[in-house]
Amino acid sequence: MCGILGWIGDVDPKDKYFILENGNLRGRDGFGFWRPSGVKRGFTLTSEIKEWVVDGRIVVGNFRATPTTEAESKDSLLQPYDGFVHNGIIANDKDFADCPIDSMVLPIIFKDRSFSQIVPNLSKIKGSYALAYWHNGLILACNYKPIYFIRKEKGFMFASIPEMLPDFSVPMKPYSAMKIWSDMTIERIDLPRYQNNKVLVSASAGLDSTTVAWMLKNQGYEVTLVHFKYGCLAEGKEIDRIHRIADAGGFDLRVIDMPRGVMNGTLTNGDYHHDQIDGTQYAMDWVSARNLLMLSILTAYAETNRFSYIAFGGNLEESGAYPDNEEEFGRRFNAILPYATQNGVKVELIQPLSRYMKHEIVKIGAELGVPYDLTWSCYSDLDYPCGNCGPCFMRKKAFERSGLKDPVFK
Repeated sequence: MCGILGWIGDVDPKDKYFILENGNLRGRDGFGFWRPSGVKRGFTLTSEIKEWVVDGRIVVGNFRATPTTEAESKDSLLQPYDGFVHNGIIANDKDFADCPIDSMVLPIIFKDRSFSQIVPNLSKIKGSYALAYWHNGLILACNYKPIYFIRKEKGFMFASIPEMLPDFSVPMKPYSAMKIWSDMTIERIDLPRYQNNKVLVSASAGLDSTTVAWMLKNQGYEVTLVHFKYGCLAEGKEIDRIHRIADAGGFDLRVIDMPRGVMNGTLTNGDYHHDQIDGTQYAMDWVSARNLLMLSILTAYAETNRFSYIAFGGNLEESGAYPDNEEEFGRRFNAILPYATQNGVKVELIQPLSRYMKHEIVKIGAELGVPYDLTWSCYSDLDYPCGNCGPCFMRKKAFERSGLKDPVFK
């Protein structure tokens, strides 16, 4: 789709020229710029037009990329439309007016342009949008369409992609709106999306994910456990235990079979390390992209079945050895979710244990009455936990430090 851009305040002319020179990275089928004093549109960005645009302290602009559903543009059809610039598609534009370009209905939708009316106005739109207009301040709004910005002491710049801006920029939060006043103060709001209290917990039957399930149940979430069968050596033990854990907690349980050969590693090959502490200090035992794949599948299942949250047992202790246990992994996974689900659908990852060590997790679980006697952390398929693999070593030490007895070890 097309690109939008603009600025407000004291912005260096060199930065303005940079934005103009790179505006066509998101559209090469015409352009248009709005200033309080007028509008310039066209197909050739002459030096005269550039000077006019750069001379403006308040500017919003658009570089057009013509969709296959619309006719080739002529000057009169180019944005801005009564001061609005828009990147996206308004699928229900004919509900408002029979215009040749969908974005032309924006001035009709926004009869009241005040920031206080941004949510009811945007709720009328079926489609995608990143838009900008001026109303006693610069107003920006987006769902999943991107807007990046640079805020300085006396100036503010924005564009559809960071490559259109001259310096380090930050993305506008998806599904949000903001108003930038002339003094560079910013007013922000989140745009509403549907969200309930239903959560899917990726549950291995181990200590961490079982604690997560009890924590979220205690916090009022409606918890469903999801167990992934991916061919690990302990699969039989895990299946038996996860059913018992679900029964003990009164949780619904879903079991998902992963295609064999997709997720491989020492836990599927059976050659995991048995040297206790050495196996906990580095990711010697690894299954390829396990948490990434599981959380991605949980996201799809959540969207399909109207769960608003997903969760897993990533924790501070194991983040030292496993990158997909680091809190930042979850933070970045969350950052991509607004672009991975349907417009208006909100699925959010919860990481209840991301700042807790194992001994702290055990204390939390003990207070909540987690049935640790039902859990299985061991990499083996023996009758009893081996006591020598990394998870066995960590949980034994965690219980010892908590002054508790681990019920799985005789």
